[in-house]
Amino acid sequence: MKSKLLWRSTVVLATGLMLASCSGRTGDGAKPAEPAASGKTEEPKQVDTKPVTLRVNNWNTAFQQAEFDAYFAEPVRKKYPFITLEYVDFTKGAANTLENLMAAGNTPDIVFTDHPNLAGLLDYDFPTDLNEYVRSFSVDLKQIDSQVLEGGRSIGSNGQLLALPVYSDRMMWFYNKDSFDKFGIPYPTDNMTWDDAIALFKRLSRQDGGIQYSAFRTINLLMTGSQWGLSLFDPKSGKASFQTDDWKKSLALLQEINSIPGNTKLTNEDFYQKQTLASLMQSFNIMVNLLDGAEQKGQKINWDVASLPQSKEKPGIAGANKPLYFMVSKASKHKEQAFAAISHLMGSKEVQTHLSANGKMPVLLDKEVQQAFGTKLPILKGRNTAAVFKHKMADLPYTNRFNRLALLEIIGAGNNVLNGTADINTALRDAEEKANKAIDEKRK
Repeated sequence: MKSKLLWRSTVVLATGLMLASCSGRTGDGAKPAEPAASGKTEEPKQVDTKPVTLRVNNWNTAFQQAEFDAYFAEPVRKKYPFITLEYVDFTKGAANTLENLMAAGNTPDIVFTDHPNLAGLLDYDFPTDLNEYVRSFSVDLKQIDSQVLEGGRSIGSNGQLLALPVYSDRMMWFYNKDSFDKFGIPYPTDNMTWDDAIALFKRLSRQDGGIQYSAFRTINLLMTGSQWGLSLFDPKSGKASFQTDDWKKSLALLQEINSIPGNTKLTNEDFYQKQTLASLMQSFNIMVNLLDGAEQKGQKINWDVASLPQSKEKPGIAGANKPLYFMVSKASKHKEQAFAAISHLMGSKEVQTHLSANGKMPVLLDKEVQQAFGTKLPILKGRNTAAVFKHKMADLPYTNRFNRLALLEIIGAGNNVLNGTADINTALRDAEEKANKAIDEKRK
């Protein structure tokens, strides 16, 4: 087995397709297969109806058993009563981590993970090329958001399709209305630039009544740069590449925001518990879950959400795309059933509508599905959920199996600048050198 990644991602938990039904009908809006060269319509492959249990491993995402059951297992059971998805949660003991499962000869049939972790699975020689199954099951990939679908192709070679997306998430700007009202400052809008936002931050951050009120929480340099799809690598060489104008501008922005008094050492809890933090950037799903949990415990927060500010140099792009993907194991004895299950989750209008209604950005290109966004979540009633779709998301960055090594160093570079231990140029240069040294060691 190839060398293994033992780390967990720091970035967490995100528009589709029609899959022709096994009966040959066009259920869920699926299109029939294109006519073959003979002029006849080629029938899509039938799924073996022998009962099977597919083991599904969560690889380094903030995903819970209840979500798995509601969004994945139950919809698959409804479509294919003979397929059971069994959740293998990597947080439930070392035996459930992918590396240990594979070492024990108990490789899961399916793994799901987010885009920053996707290429890391190449280190395990895990994924099956799904192109053969797309053809045999007559799956129309034109109905899937090409941006997220490309994420499953770009990590492969020679046109391989190594993963299918199921939904997306994106980084958004959450704000506490009461904090803005307290100081008579207008709320964020969906069309602000970072210059506009920083002007607001300088007015918001202040001492009042002996309490430090903070304006905005960043996360780290990686997440700052991800707004514009910045890659950690040179696509030609595959080596870490941090000394670019875009990474320098991202680090300068991070430094400027954090130089505002009160804007350092902040957490999500300062926003939804202490309520001394006026606003923050966070993925839509993570923050909504945190806010919903707080409200269920009686913590009322007068919050709303807006698009992240835009860069003047890259207008119309606001927020990183964070898709969730499925991969099928090369070692699985049930690849066809596994593909049928994950392609149904990706392509079914019913499934995608359910995901959308519960605040997951659909990958199916269907206006009705998108319009259902957030409608089943009471906490989103009256909120500016249209902001989620208002602007284009950055293209997914080029990544490879060394992503984890590089992201640790880019985050460290940002921290060194914020701590005052290095200037921007030095921090990025040193981090790039460290990342490439670690990559070279990994290649040996």
